[in-house]
Amino acid sequence: MADFFSELNISFNLFSGRLGIISAIIIAIGFLIILLLFINCILARRGEKEGIGLIQKIFVLLISLLFITTGSAMLMTAMHLQAYKAFTHKEMVGVIDARKTKGLDYDIFLRFTPVDKDKKSEEKIYKIKGDQWSIGGDILKFDDWLNFIGIHTGYKTTRIHGRYLKAEDENIKQHTAYDINGGTDAIWLYLYENSSKFPFVKAVYGNSVYAFPSDDDFYEVYVTTSGYSIEKIKDNKRR
Repeated sequence: MADFFSELNISFNLFSGRLGIISAIIIAIGFLIILLLFINCILARRGEKEGIGLIQKIFVLLISLLFITTGSAMLMTAMHLQAYKAFTHKEMVGVIDARKTKGLDYDIFLRFTPVDKDKKSEEKIYKIKGDQWSIGGDILKFDDWLNFIGIHTGYKTTRIHGRYLKAEDENIKQHTAYDINGGTDAIWLYLYENSSKFPFVKAVYGNSVYAFPSDDDFYEVYVTTSGYSIEKIKDNKRR
């Protein structure tokens, strides 16, 4: 499924990019026609060249305006498509298969497969106590306009842990938590403490998502422009 969306994303990029180039060419042709018409009028006034008639001038002007308005509409469409892509950007960071257990000293058997640039790494297993599993990490969010030019949210996935539904259980029951990717390192601690000193950085914060274990589904974990998100996928659709 990730391969399909990767191919779809590439096609989308090519379409919006080509649309932008074509629209710019059409607009340029429109302005070139106006320029040639202007030059013809100047030469005709100087007597250096016979000018075209009034009706022909109006026709040529209308044609040039048609090129410019059509090109402008196509350019706006390309920009809207690029903006949509920029602000709906997401990157897969892993796949989670979590199953509820019975009669064991833990509640959830979780398999986590890290994904980096659409390439899967070795699957890792975690035994978790709690009603739900949770995954999260550190988020570096840039100013929104940077998404438009392809600079997206920075992140580091740092932890998988359990979660209880009731606060009372959170206070008295045993917890399990696992650092992944080395946890929050010195670089991220520095970013947390000094984020206001960096230009174009909107915020540095922690973020996580959680869900119940399921015998029928698995989850794809993503980082979007605002943080972590998950998508439930039916097990029979798993790659």
